[in-house]
Amino acid sequence: MNHILDRFALPTTDFVPSTISEMFALRLAQKLGDARAVRHFVSLGSFYPTGQLLCAYRRAVRAGTNGDIGRRFHLELERTRADGHHILQTGLVAIRIERRAVAAAIFHGDHLEYTDARQLSSNRDKALASAAGFIHWLLSRFDVESAAIESIPNGHEIQRRAIHDAICQVLRERAISIGEIPKSALLEGCGQPFLKSRAQLRAIATSVWPILEGTHAKVFIQDAAILGLHLQTERLFIIN
Repeated sequence: MNHILDRFALPTTDFVPSTISEMFALRLAQKLGDARAVRHFVSLGSFYPTGQLLCAYRRAVRAGTNGDIGRRFHLELERTRADGHHILQTGLVAIRIERRAVAAAIFHGDHLEYTDARQLSSNRDKALASAAGFIHWLLSRFDVESAAIESIPNGHEIQRRAIHDAICQVLRERAISIGEIPKSALLEGCGQPFLKSRAQLRAIATSVWPILEGTHAKVFIQDAAILGLHLQTERLFIIN
């Protein structure tokens, strides 16, 4: 029987995920410091359940930083049973804000349940009311515990910031926790090497969910979907 470390794929420098499982494999490889061998981690996903991979990852991290964490992960993977970990499926609303539009994607775990978008008025007060009303409507229809919003740098894009603040107020009133994610984190977490443009992120979204492909009006929905998948994937690696 060959040792698991003997099955390492040759390192590669170009990889863009096209499925949810590939997104998970990429983030696992990056967190273990083996991003160049991402295809090896993709292949592990075909042999081991996600829960088993996560259990081995957590055990490797808890063991400390002495030595090679990637090697420790593989050793732990061989010791971990297939049913060794339960994955919590949480509800999330991912929200993409633009000056004249707001888009949302509803997730349960890594499953994309629903997407929608609203065009906003050029009138500031009407735009804020419409954006807040849209989020109220979503929260009345779907059971979510948290939200993901792409962060806006301070002092940039006053209209987007105003809409962002109005939406966050609605979320806080409903006791929805908010995770703000910078665009840079999406570019770094969704490709090897790091991606360079939002167009590349949108290409991943339409590869993972072909139904999101279409007219220009869907691009903000694509942004919301990839934002939500990123945060739901990151949550899998949280160590309590």
